[in-house]
Amino acid sequence: MDAAIATTAATEAHPRRVRPGWTEAIGSLTEAFSEDPCLAWLLDSPVYDPAKACHIHEYTLRVASLWGRTWVAGPRSEGVCLWLPPGRVEVSTPMFIRAGGLGLRKTVDKDVIRRFSEYGEYSAAFHHRVAPGPHWYHLSIGVAKAARGKGLARALIEPMLAEFDKSGLPCYLETHNPANVALYKKFGFALAETGTLPRSQTTHFAMLRKPRS
Repeated sequence: MDAAIATTAATEAHPRRVRPGWTEAIGSLTEAFSEDPCLAWLLDSPVYDPAKACHIHEYTLRVASLWGRTWVAGPRSEGVCLWLPPGRVEVSTPMFIRAGGLGLRKTVDKDVIRRFSEYGEYSAAFHHRVAPGPHWYHLSIGVAKAARGKGLARALIEPMLAEFDKSGLPCYLETHNPANVALYKKFGFALAETGTLPRSQTTHFAMLRKPRS
C-alpha cells in the first residue's frame, strides 16, 4: 500500500529511524493517503475519513516498527517509509494482535478486521507467486502533500535498495495507484502481475525488484 510519491532530485532529505511518539509520522501518512484507492477499500467508504484512517496508519507503523524498518525524512517527518524483512513479509495473526490490530474494530468499524483479512488473503496469492523466495517487502510509503517534489521519497527508498543489492535480496511491493507504477520502475521494479481488488474496480499492481550486482 502506498500514496502518491514524487521522485525529483533529493535535497537535504536525510532518512532516520522514526522514534516513539509517532504523531507527526501518522499525520503525514494520513494526509498522504487521502486519495489512495486501497485505503478507500479498507475503509469501505468513497469519502476519506482521516479520523479513522489515522488508526490504520498507526497500526501499520507499529507493525514495521516491531518487525521491520521505519524510516522518516523531513524536519517534521513529512516522508514515511516502512519495510518488512525476509521471514516477516506477511502479517500473521499474532503479529496483527500484538500491533494493536484488534483495536481497529473500535476505532474504524466493526467490519474492518474482516476487510483486512480479505485483503491479506487476496494479496498473499500474488505475493507467493511473484516473490516465493527470501525478500524484503516494501510495505508502505507516503509523503505529505506540501513536501512532495523535494526528494523525500528518493531519500527514503534508495538507501534500502542499496542494502538489498549488497545482500543479494529482491524487494516486493504492491501499489494501487497507476501513476506510481512508472515511478517505481525508475527504482528498478518491474510489473509482475495485476489483478482487481475484490468487490471493486481498483487495480492491484504487484511489482518485484531484483538485486543489482
